[in-house]
Formats: sequence, structure tokens, C-alpha cells
Amino acid sequence: MREEIVKDYDDFTLRDYGSDELSGSLSPFTFLCVTAVLALFGLIMTYSASYDASLRDGFEHYHYLLENVTFGILAIVCGIILFFTPREKFEKLFFILFPLSFIFLVFNALSNIEMGEIKLLNGFPNFISADFFILTSALSLSYLLLRIKDKDRRGFAYILIFALSLISTFLLSLSNSFTYSILFIFTTSLAIAHAKMEKRFTFFFILFNLTLFVFLVLSSRSDLDTIFSRLMPSYIDTNEAMNTSYALSAISEGAIGGKGIGSSYYKLGLIENVEDEYVFAVIAEELGLLGVVLIILFFFLFFFLCFRASRRSEKKGDEYFSILSITLSFHIIFKALLSIAAATALLPLSGISMPFFSANGFSYFVTILECSILYRAMHISSRGTDNAHA
Repeated sequence: MREEIVKDYDDFTLRDYGSDELSGSLSPFTFLCVTAVLALFGLIMTYSASYDASLRDGFEHYHYLLENVTFGILAIVCGIILFFTPREKFEKLFFILFPLSFIFLVFNALSNIEMGEIKLLNGFPNFISADFFILTSALSLSYLLLRIKDKDRRGFAYILIFALSLISTFLLSLSNSFTYSILFIFTTSLAIAHAKMEKRFTFFFILFNLTLFVFLVLSSRSDLDTIFSRLMPSYIDTNEAMNTSYALSAISEGAIGGKGIGSSYYKLGLIENVEDEYVFAVIAEELGLLGVVLIILFFFLFFFLCFRASRRSEKKGDEYFSILSITLSFHIIFKALLSIAAATALLPLSGISMPFFSANGFSYFVTILECSILYRAMHISSRGTDNAHA
């Protein structure tokens, strides 16, 4: 009898190969290389964009770089633990992480509520919970959607997901971060769509969340001021408009080849929060169009590898990691695009950290942690086995 050939898939052609022709996919190794390039080069640009801000804030010149490195090492350690966590326990981690992130989100929102001239929770760090909350939402949806998809009575589950998503959109908007609200809406919508839920559920999920989001933006004076400042930075005299105007000037002065790493002028006190929300302006000024195009290409290669992992997982019947890998990769890529769009005033959005490149320790931690989860998904999908058995 003829021996059955175990098939695998090539990284780039999507063609089938026999086991004799292809011993295993190179996607996990390629992904590690791409992630390492983005992470290490991101640290270089983090230092370049943040050393002056560190000195002005009264710290050592390497303060924000050290913060990112520390959080990055912590994320790698946590990622290694997650890689070897038994599958059953890994999938149920959201039972602990999602409530924790939701509590952080509530505190973050309450810290932006003002009682007269005093904030309700003065001193609670802004935006510390948004990325972590989106990560735990992805873990939750990847687990729950598969368990309600084939059940006849899932109305309560739908209502619960609707309610939690609307509350989350409200809390994110209340945190003065409507850009993170957009990121949350589209990331969770992608997870629902990829899980192949009913189209009407996906449609109404997006519709209700976007409706609430638009209502909250239109009812907020600060959000409207931000939108108009981004749309017309030359005609409105606000800090937001000035930051946008300087950012556009920095990008235009970068030209084709850039001024060289460390040679940015506009990061020297002209742009507020340049090391975080406006880091793309520094990248464009120092590296020019060529450097920007190269970084964008690495981001899209990153997403391509994750998309391939999602497709592999789906072909092999592993819907959990299929949903999770496409959702987490979309979170990173869409966040990078939103950060670029905000810094360049292509969209009238408030600023948002750029994955790998911004001087934001906790955001860097979440990004590296997501990459470690994506690596596990890629390793399983390319080899067909999970090293960490339940």
C-alpha cells in the first residue's frame, strides 16, 4: 500500500508540499527575525526621540530607553512562560486577565473625570490599560466565540458581548482616548468576523459601537477641539495644532534620505510628547522617506507572516489560534497605522503610541507579549503540534 504523504504549506506560495520536500515551515524563525529587527531598531529610535525629553523631565538621558528595555525583558520572560503553559490553561487565562484589565480600564476612566478643577483619581497614569485591555479582549473572544457559535441558545452570550463592548467603548472614550476606542472596535469586530459568526451580529456589533463612539466624540468639547486642531493646524492656536504643525514640518524636512539618526531638531522641546505619540515625526525627520518605507515594509511582512499563521491554523482546525493570531497582529499593525495617521494629520485623531518605537514602557510590554503569543501560534500552525500539552 502506498504510504500517505503528510503535507505542509510553503510560506509564500501557499502550495502543498510533501514531507520529503519540506521538513517544516520557516515562518516562526522568519517571524522572530522580523520582530527582533523591529524591536531593536525601535529601541534605537526610542532613545533618539526620548533622550532630550528625559533630561527635560529631570531624569538621566537613557531613562525612557531603560524603561522600554526593562518592560521588554519582562515581556520576554512572561512570553516564555506562556509558550510552555499547557494549552488548556493558556486558553483560560482570560478568566483572570480580562477582569483585571477591565478594573484598570475603569480606574483609568475615573482618573479623567473632573470634580470642579480636581480630577476624581488624580495621579492615576493615563492610557496604561488600553493596550492590555485590547489584548485580554482578544484572548476572551478567541475562547468564547468558538463555544457559542454552534449552540442554539446563544442570545444571552450575544447580549453580554454587546454590553461589555459598549461599556468598554464608553470607558475608553472617557479616558480621553477616542483613537483607542477605534482600535478596540475594529480589533474586536475582526475577531467576531473571523470566527464566522452571523453576519447580522457582526453588523450590529460594529454599528452600535460606532454609533456610541460618534455620540461620545460629538458630546466632548476636548475631542472636537482635537479633531479641528488636527484638521486645520495652521488656523487654530492650540497646543494640539502646534504639535501637529511642527510634526508635519519635521516630516517634510526629512525629505528622501533624512538628517541621520539623532539629528532631529523638532524633538528638542518643540513637540510635546514627541517620544510617544509623535515618534513617527522623529523617524521621518531622521531617516527620511527611505527609512519610513523600510519600516512600513517590515510591519507588513510582520502582518503577512501572522496572516499565514492564521490561515494555517484554520486549515488544521485550530480555530482558537486562527482567531487569536489574526486579531493580535491586526492590533499591532492597525495601531501602527493609526499612530502614523495621527502624527501626519491624515486622520483627525488624538495621538497613540507606535508599536516597538514609542517610549511607552507598558505599551512596549504588551507589544512584545503579543509577539510571544503570535510566535506560539505560528510554531503550532507550522509544525502541527503544540509543545505545551494540556
